Amino acid sequence: MKNRKLNVYLHNFYILSGKIIGISIFIFMFTTLTIWISGVDAAKSLGDPFDGNSLQNNNWKWKASNVEGAEPNEWDVGNTKEGWLHITGEVNRNLWPSDTTNRLYQVPEGDFDVETHVYINYTGGCVVSGLTAYSPTTKDRQNRDGEWVTIKLWGRQNDAIIQWQKRQFDGGEGLRGHVPGFQDPAGEMDIYMRLSREGNTFNAWWKREANEDWIHIGETEQEFNEPLEVGIYSGICTGSGTLTTQFEYFVDNLTPSDVSPRAKLPIAWGALKQRHSLPSSR
Repeated sequence: MKNRKLNVYLHNFYILSGKIIGISIFIFMFTTLTIWISGVDAAKSLGDPFDGNSLQNNNWKWKASNVEGAEPNEWDVGNTKEGWLHITGEVNRNLWPSDTTNRLYQVPEGDFDVETHVYINYTGGCVVSGLTAYSPTTKDRQNRDGEWVTIKLWGRQNDAIIQWQKRQFDGGEGLRGHVPGFQDPAGEMDIYMRLSREGNTFNAWWKREANEDWIHIGETEQEFNEPLEVGIYSGICTGSGTLTTQFEYFVDNLTPSDVSPRAKLPIAWGALKQRHSLPSSR
């Protein structure tokens, strides 16, 4: 009788142990697969909410004056303004005859559709900030290495305008040297920008408020060599002036990131001015 009970006990124990092991293996495989899939999705996404105190997307790279790995002298995430990437402008940085800006970029595969919200506050005669797609190995119309398309917020002595350009060219091909509907007084301002690629076709949009519809700027054709560097930039074009540039997020509309910048609430212009009213540098 005792041996029979023992055999039954051992039989049940083996069955239970087998089930526990099977469940453990399933959980392990599911967790591993989930982590792997999440990692793949995160790696593909260009998105970054600019939350916390560091860049959230590991694929970002810096260039300063087109020098790989060179960073701006002063930049931070969340320290100067919580939830924003901050760049203090540096002189002799432009994106027109050449790229001398402080530029943060990633290298996507194929098509993309990205957007950002940029705030600037400046003094002086020439500052630039915006979105760009840049190919260092593509010849421009003057047979120079390096070609790009860019949506540029160009701050001038008395006002600021939006431009849709290639390298030292905006006189055709769907580009615009002065985008209609925007010409704000020099100083403090913010706009939303969006840039997309589908094959060799590039489109640009802008708007003033988060909840407004996008305003289409134009469409242009450009054949680029790979890799194509897609990102944001900032600079003071001349040898003097001041510039604060801040980006609230970088949204990838084709492959959203795990931590979505869309969770951020739209900020009214009045609140934005109040949030950025720091007497020392503003």
